[in-house]
Amino acid sequence: MIDISFSTAADSKLQKLDAWRDALARAFGPIEVQRNCDEEFAGSVRAQSRAQLQFNEICYRGQTLERTAQNIAKFDQEYFTFGRPVSGPLLFKQKDREFTVEPGCLVLTNQTAPYKATAISGYHAFSISIPRKLLLNREPNIGSFYKLDAGEGSPRGQLLATFAKHMTDGIAGWSETETISLREQMLDLIVLLMINGKNGYASAQETSIKSAHRERAIAYIRHHHRDAALTPKTIALACGISVNYLHKVFQAANMQVEHTIYAQRLESCKIMLRDPAHQKESVQQIAYKTGFNQPSHLSRMFKEKFGLSPSDFRISRAPGAVEEHTVASV
Repeated sequence: MIDISFSTAADSKLQKLDAWRDALARAFGPIEVQRNCDEEFAGSVRAQSRAQLQFNEICYRGQTLERTAQNIAKFDQEYFTFGRPVSGPLLFKQKDREFTVEPGCLVLTNQTAPYKATAISGYHAFSISIPRKLLLNREPNIGSFYKLDAGEGSPRGQLLATFAKHMTDGIAGWSETETISLREQMLDLIVLLMINGKNGYASAQETSIKSAHRERAIAYIRHHHRDAALTPKTIALACGISVNYLHKVFQAANMQVEHTIYAQRLESCKIMLRDPAHQKESVQQIAYKTGFNQPSHLSRMFKEKFGLSPSDFRISRAPGAVEEHTVASV
């Protein structure tokens, strides 16, 4: 593991897909990258190694990451990733089980087992890579995936999330002795609260059936979000389930149907605002094309999510403006 920092936005001349795959391989080991059709492709990653751990920040969208058996054969040791998502969702599939990873939860995943991870409108997470042997010293029987609620109603999850955040935020200032001591305490908490606590290998509310229905609904939203008439009722009808059940499968992942619709519309709007092919179109026209009935509604939501009005964002992305070096708002 090495210290790296990379973004697909850093150099427009890069062959982005190959460069991004190479950056991910340097940070996390061999992995496959597949672009999702009709979605903007971008990614950024930062990684720093300390005391046998690697502290990561990753953002990506418009793609599926897959670790294959061929990739795994190239590893010299097994490791897990302890993740703290701050934006999502991410659809995660390992073996015959599917999970949704989203803000408000913590996940512990075996990164040296086959899996697929698909970013919908954008995924952003902080994580810590942990050699499996460090966990085995504490618990010999470890599953491949754990998920722990870290919301206000989960003191266990909040304790662990707060500890990990403070440890990560201060990593540059901890001495080697302090880092090792904090590492040991963090590993004890992970084993106590996630592994031995039986809080994770799919939450009690999450089932493969619910996950499948949610994935189907999200895919429908991605393809039809520009339709201003799109509602939970039309989504449920298309997926062959009731509206009430549709809301339940989203709530099981701490998600909301309406929020997912508008998040996708905002991402489409952002893509159009930065696309030279749409530079002659007004913000009002783009609002209607991305499913908003009122341009003022778009402007308010866009500023809340991205920190700029649609007009100011377009100006910031005009030729000659300073290029971003991170993946914004994912």
